[in-house]
Amino acid sequence: MLTFLIADDDVVQHPENHEDRIYRMKVEAALITGNSPYAEVRAVVDNHDDPTMPSSTIRAWIIGLFFSCLLASINQFFSIRQPSVSLNATVTQVLAYPCGKFFERFLPDWGVTIWGIRHSLNPGPFNRKEHMLITIMANVASGQPYTAQIIWIQYLPTFFNQAWATEFMYQILLALSTQFIGYGVAGLTRRFLVYPSYTVWPRSLVTMGVNSVFHAKDNNSAVAGPFKRIYTMTRYKLFVVTSAASFVYFFLPGYLFRNLSSFSWMTWIAPDNVILSTITGFSYGLGINPLPTFDWNVVSTLVDPLMLNYFVTLNFLAGASVAAVAAFVMWYTNTLWTAYIPIFTNGTFDHKGNSYNISRAIDEETGLFDGDKYKNYSPPFISAAQLIAYFCHFAQIPAVIMVRLLPLPLPGHPSSPLHIVLTFLCDAVYYLESRT
Repeated sequence: MLTFLIADDDVVQHPENHEDRIYRMKVEAALITGNSPYAEVRAVVDNHDDPTMPSSTIRAWIIGLFFSCLLASINQFFSIRQPSVSLNATVTQVLAYPCGKFFERFLPDWGVTIWGIRHSLNPGPFNRKEHMLITIMANVASGQPYTAQIIWIQYLPTFFNQAWATEFMYQILLALSTQFIGYGVAGLTRRFLVYPSYTVWPRSLVTMGVNSVFHAKDNNSAVAGPFKRIYTMTRYKLFVVTSAASFVYFFLPGYLFRNLSSFSWMTWIAPDNVILSTITGFSYGLGINPLPTFDWNVVSTLVDPLMLNYFVTLNFLAGASVAAVAAFVMWYTNTLWTAYIPIFTNGTFDHKGNSYNISRAIDEETGLFDGDKYKNYSPPFISAAQLIAYFCHFAQIPAVIMVRLLPLPLPGHPSSPLHIVLTFLCDAVYYLESRT
C-alpha cells in the first residue's frame, strides 16, 4: 500500500496537492509500526501494554499448574480409547476465570519481597495477563508428545513386545528429545513467524478474543452485522448463549443419533456399489458428499471456517481435492494392491488382508527387524490415502527449499507456482492425516 501511494514523484515534490494521499500514508505507517495492519487483530489485541499489571503471580502458577496436570492426565489416559476423549486449552480458559476470581476474593494479601519485587498471594484483581498465562500453560501441557504412541507400540506384545519401554527415564528422555526439537525450531523462527506485525495466527486470535470477553471494560458497544442490522448483544452474553446452544446440540449427533456425525446418505442409493461407497462414504471413503455431517466437531477437525480466513479454506479445499483425486486413481487402478484395502484407513495389512502383526517380522530377543521372518510372513500393505500422504510428506521439505532458493520473482508470493504447489502439499497432508 505504501509503495502504491509514493510511486508518484509528484507526491514528494508537491505534497500540498496530495493531502489525502499523504494522510493515508501516515495512517498506514502508524498501523504498521504501532499496531497491526489487520482489523481482525486490532479487534482483540491491544497495541499498548500496562507494565504495572502483574502476570507471573503465585495464584496464576497454582491455577496454571493444576489445570496443566489435569489436562495432561486426562488426555493421556483417554488417548488409547476409541473414540478418544480429549480436553483442550479452551476448557482451562473458561474454568480459570472463576478460579481466579475465587482466589481474588478469598486469598489474603500475604507475600514476600525477593530482589526488590513483592510476590503476594493476592496482588489485586484477577487480570487478563494472569488469565492468558494460565491458558498458555494449559495449551502447552494439553498436547501429547510425539512419543505417546511410540511407547505403546514398543510395549504391547502385539507389536514389538519390549517391556523395557515402560522405564520412566527412557520415556522422559524420549519425550524431551522430540519436544525440544519442535520448541527449538519455534524459538529460532519466532523472529520471522511471531514478532512481525504482519504474521497472523487466526487460531490464536480466537483465544485472545475469549480472553478479551472476560476482561473487557467496554463490552456493550454496538457493531454492524449482516443484512444491515446493528447488534447490541454483549460479547460475554454471546459467548454464553453460543456455548449453551452448542452444548445442547452436541447431544444430537454425539449420543442420540450418532449417524449424523458421518452422514453417508449417498451410499443409501446403492448400498452394494463399492465405487459409490468409496467416493461418497465418509468413514472409509473420500467423503465427497454435499452434506457429509451434522456434527460441527467433525467439520472443525479438518478446517474451521469460523477461525480461518476464507482463502485458507479455499486453499485447503484445493489441496484436499488434488489429494482425493490422486488417492482414488491409485485405488481404482489397484496400484500397489491398494484396491484390496479401504481407500481411507491408517491401518497396515498383510497379504491376507489381516492387520499386520509386526511381532512376526522382528527378532523376539532384540526386537530388531528379521529379514527371514519378514520373507516368510508378508510385506506390509497400506491404503492409497496413506501412500499419497507419505509422498506429500517427502515432497514438502524440498518444496520449501525450492520456494525460497530458486531465482524466481517473488518466490514466496501466494501467486507463484511453487508457492501454490507447496500449499497444495501441506493441505493435502493435513486432509489425509485428519481423515485417516
